[in-house]
Amino acid sequence: MISVISENAKPIKIPAEYNQYAEKHSIFELLQVKLWCLSFFQFLLRSLIIDRPDDPVDYLIDYLGKGLEERPSVFILGPPGSGKQTLSEMLSNKLNYVVLDAPAVYALCPQGQETPPKELALALKKRLKESDCESRGYMIVGFPVTESQAKALRWEGIFPDYTVFLEASMEALIERQSGNRIDPETGESYHLLMKPPPNLQVENRLIPHPDSSPNELREKIEAYERENFILQQIYATSARMFNADQPLTDVYASVLAYVTQPPRNLALRTPRILLLGFVGSGRKTQAKLLAGKYGLVPVDCSALINQEIASVSLLGKAMKTYVERNMAVPDAIVVEAVKARLTQPDCTTRGWILYGYPRSKQQAELLDAEGLTPNRVFALDISHICAAERLTGRRIDPVTGQRFHLSNRPFGDDMSVQMLQNPQDRECVIGSKLATFAAHKEQLYEYYASNLIHIHADVDVHTVFEEIEAGLVNPLPQDKSTNT
Repeated sequence: MISVISENAKPIKIPAEYNQYAEKHSIFELLQVKLWCLSFFQFLLRSLIIDRPDDPVDYLIDYLGKGLEERPSVFILGPPGSGKQTLSEMLSNKLNYVVLDAPAVYALCPQGQETPPKELALALKKRLKESDCESRGYMIVGFPVTESQAKALRWEGIFPDYTVFLEASMEALIERQSGNRIDPETGESYHLLMKPPPNLQVENRLIPHPDSSPNELREKIEAYERENFILQQIYATSARMFNADQPLTDVYASVLAYVTQPPRNLALRTPRILLLGFVGSGRKTQAKLLAGKYGLVPVDCSALINQEIASVSLLGKAMKTYVERNMAVPDAIVVEAVKARLTQPDCTTRGWILYGYPRSKQQAELLDAEGLTPNRVFALDISHICAAERLTGRRIDPVTGQRFHLSNRPFGDDMSVQMLQNPQDRECVIGSKLATFAAHKEQLYEYYASNLIHIHADVDVHTVFEEIEAGLVNPLPQDKSTNT
């Protein structure tokens, strides 16, 4: 297949003011019907090209007679012991999807696992055309396994709407698999913790699963990881990574939220989020959570400055002279770096989350002057004392690299000699940073008063995230002060 886009072509940059104009004048609302029609036409065209029927007109008439709703397709991939099979059963019970695991896919062909990828893809394509998959949607678990299988599926037009990659450490996977048991009478598989037997009689006759020896598991996990790198690239546009080393109910809740979220709107409307607050208010943590759930691009101004310096760009060279002297980088230089990052294609198409800038009203005005006005501004409210306690209590174990807080220290008192503190977390440094932000906070908040949302940030992380999410899902704020 030949791409119509040259690999050497420069990416198209969408000027920031285009999005702002469209939001201000409700252009996207006017385009909703047209966009839906275009989306459905593209879906029909894709189906027509993939299936290549002898009579396209009869094919389209028959297809339209089945209903306009496109049924979802989900791939769940993960190493042995990641819980993908149990997770798929839970999702199927909730969503009523047809589940096809790897053994079921191989069973579609007489040669089983020895079947060439192309034949497997053709057999699977035929299976997915059956009425149950077309009416209910389907979920493929543990397949494809190899790059050749994945490419064969793509060639036959089998594209997942959502691809779930489960991840966990080697040690966690081996430990989890050690609990696998099998009933020799019924052949039913159980897990002592995740899927316990129904009664004591069944439990007494269980035997260890033959594939649960540590050495065999290690080899299988290593083989999976070798192929997984390529699979993540192939399914990058629909992929989401999930940490499987946590309670199954938590994994299930996260995956369920992902596969049931509606497809992204075709319009260019994108969130432009600004997180304000003291250092230590949790801006970085919340930015990561928002990025993980909504695919937004987190932009940390401090990290951006370091990246520019490391890249030895013109801006970086100018910044370096100030940073080396422990001086604040001039606003005019910083805003150029911020502008360059926020106008990159990933930010303009997916949306961005900016934190660490602006820190004053003057910086906010510079940001607006560059056409980068945020449409969501969240103030993470915590007290000066709370912020200082969070920062000055942070420690790191130089032996393990583990980070922790003194209020939640995992070591005994006799291990305190291993604790190190980042020089930037010392009270004298923190006090200066907090005082600087406090001096400009009122003016900055007043500048964004029209769309500023205050968040109580002195509670647990997930409660803070829920508050931010509630403010994010509401309709985008519109400036009605100017009559047009």
